[in-house]
Amino acid sequence: MLELKDNALQRILPSSISGDATVKDIVQAISGRLAQLGEQAELVLILPRLKKLPEEIVDELAWQYHVDFYDVSADITKKRELVRKAIARHRYKGTPAAVEEVCSAAFDTAEVLEWYEYGGKPYHFKVRMVQESIPDEEVMAEIVKAINSAKNIRSWLDSMTFYYRPEGKIYTAGVLCQHKKLFFRA
Repeated sequence: MLELKDNALQRILPSSISGDATVKDIVQAISGRLAQLGEQAELVLILPRLKKLPEEIVDELAWQYHVDFYDVSADITKKRELVRKAIARHRYKGTPAAVEEVCSAAFDTAEVLEWYEYGGKPYHFKVRMVQESIPDEEVMAEIVKAINSAKNIRSWLDSMTFYYRPEGKIYTAGVLCQHKKLFFRA
């Protein structure tokens, strides 16, 4: 495969015009610029090189891709992951799956119940979450903010419920007793 930096134009020049001095001068002038463009072309491929980019560029990409809840003080690996998933998240933003993903980031599991599943009003929904403990008010406010950013604009959050599922074994015991009276006549 021919590379721009390898004087590709001089190699592919047809023999009918390769002897012309003007064509040679033009090809030589263009080849220098093409070599520069070839070196800069890999800069265009940003997302495949995301792991190699410095933190300042990752922060700028987060702004460009409108990454929701991007924390500038977060770890660089988390930042890169948020930027990498930003385009895919925007594709399904406004769906129940997006709300579930936002809630599942903070809790073990989350389930979105649409209005027809629980007998609510149209365009309303509930979020059911499984957690070991109910979070404080500050965390709850952040969750509601995250849900509002991920949900469809016309939809309304009715409630958030938390289920505690303790894990462990429950042992039960019982006694079975049977009593019969027998009468004998002699």
